[in-house]
Amino acid sequence: MSRVWSEASGGSDFGDSSSSSPLKKPKTDPEPEIPILRRGNWDDPEYKKQRLMFEEQIKKSEGYDVDWSNVTYNLPVLKFEWAASLSGLISNKDLLDLLIETAIELENEETGSNLEFVKYVSANVEGVKGFLFYITLWARDLNSPNQEPKLYQTKVRKFADEISVRDFRLRPTQDLLF
Repeated sequence: MSRVWSEASGGSDFGDSSSSSPLKKPKTDPEPEIPILRRGNWDDPEYKKQRLMFEEQIKKSEGYDVDWSNVTYNLPVLKFEWAASLSGLISNKDLLDLLIETAIELENEETGSNLEFVKYVSANVEGVKGFLFYITLWARDLNSPNQEPKLYQTKVRKFADEISVRDFRLRPTQDLLF
């Protein structure tokens, strides 16, 4: 599943890149508590322990669930809130909102559902050609007789002005791990 949306298309018009880019918004992200992460070395037993635990969590959760509470080393995937500026045009919060909105709109279009965003839960970021975001969120399907919010996960890649949704699914379990 690969669906593409272009940031240059100016909002909800998917695929039309002929319109001009949106005006820059001032960055207004509050200063989150960002730990200073150390560079790791496989000869360091503490790094090796954290890295192996991290890799196990990434593999088991497919990138979505990591217990960041004891991470003190720089690892290949990063907690979204710890990331420096991920876009030169908009704040990280606005970028996250755009990624979530795009993923939900494309899911609704593809499946005929009517998902409505309720609440952000967590996101992890991996540097690839661009960035790959593993986002967990609460949403409700307004077409469903049971409109209780459910946990969803979406994998979204951003490269330059393109956003592509790689996966959108119900979270395998509805319990939060961390």
